[in-house]
Amino acid sequence: MSASVSEFAVHQRIQAHHSAAQAALLRRLGDVQLAEDAMQEAALRALQRWTQDGIPEHPVAWLVTVGMNSFRDRYRKESRLKALPIDTDFMSEAQSDAEQGDFEDDVLRLIFLCCHPAIASENQLALTLRMVMGFGMNEIASALLVPVKTLEKRIARAKRKIAAAGIDFELPPPARLAVRLNPVQQVLYLIFNEGYYGSSGRLLDSQLCRQAIILCRSLCRLYPEPENFGLLALMLFNDSRSAARLNARQELVTLDRQDRGLWKRGQIQEADVLLQKALRKKQPGFYQLQAAISGVHACAPSSAQTDWREIIVLYQHLLLIKESPVVRLNYAVALLYAGEEDKAARLLDELNGELAAYSPYHAARAKLYEKRQDMGAMQAALRKASELSGSSEVAAHYRTQL
Repeated sequence: MSASVSEFAVHQRIQAHHSAAQAALLRRLGDVQLAEDAMQEAALRALQRWTQDGIPEHPVAWLVTVGMNSFRDRYRKESRLKALPIDTDFMSEAQSDAEQGDFEDDVLRLIFLCCHPAIASENQLALTLRMVMGFGMNEIASALLVPVKTLEKRIARAKRKIAAAGIDFELPPPARLAVRLNPVQQVLYLIFNEGYYGSSGRLLDSQLCRQAIILCRSLCRLYPEPENFGLLALMLFNDSRSAARLNARQELVTLDRQDRGLWKRGQIQEADVLLQKALRKKQPGFYQLQAAISGVHACAPSSAQTDWREIIVLYQHLLLIKESPVVRLNYAVALLYAGEEDKAARLLDELNGELAAYSPYHAARAKLYEKRQDMGAMQAALRKASELSGSSEVAAHYRTQL
């Protein structure tokens, strides 16, 4: 047992181990609501105990044990001392699971449960952020831009659906993998992006990025599909630049100005190996192509030596697979950096209606006006980008440019 620690540090450790503990509780209790109640009680007691006694050697085993004991005490009280349907040495069992790495598979089972096709797609991410990541309702509502009351109803509906449909806490067999994999990939991608881009206000949450990477590694181990490898490569390429994205004053540093000596070269090499492994299957997909684009940036010796022509070609392939306003915006930016200003300007004009409330769209227009030396229009675009930005660091960056 370590020395006493701050409440903030304890809260971070609880969230870091939430997914494994929640999944282990669900495997034992077999009921989503019972497992969530047990986890909430365990987290509350951890906040009380760990700040005084320090963080235990096996945090997940501690949380599972306390959660199960809480369930047992409540069951006996409500059932007037009837025999408990689950009777075992919780701590020994949980520690054994930790030593064998069983928690990782449990977490993946929980993600597949939250992303089951029987659950409405708009509820899958909310349920995953709640059950897997342990986010509070206010945090999730802020990230998903919905009222808390609406969010509570969505999550309640999703839980009822799990109970009514009798959805099993099991990994899908290979025969059913095709229809089950895409929502899981999307949720992991959104979790990573929430940590990396900070739509809810914080630009970089390294813990959230790390958890998404760990879960994606487990997904690749169990299901070695090309798109899973592509998704992991994409996360690793992007995460390799994390140390260079903010300066000492916690101000945003754009890609073209980052100190590339701070980039994690070993992680870039690992991502490149994973991407090449995926591409050899000749089944290029959404995540593989995005990883390839990120890889071009990561492997360029300097910003000036970035191969924008290759990036343009990759975006053209990406648009054939998944056409979206954001992908078209990124394509326009690539055209702009490649010197095709007129083509980029036409594409930006076309996107004005769809992306009028999207901060990066106005930042892209500002870059176009900068190249055309139209300072008045550039200032107006930067002002709009700052107003719409969900991240305080990014908004401050635009104000600095102004």
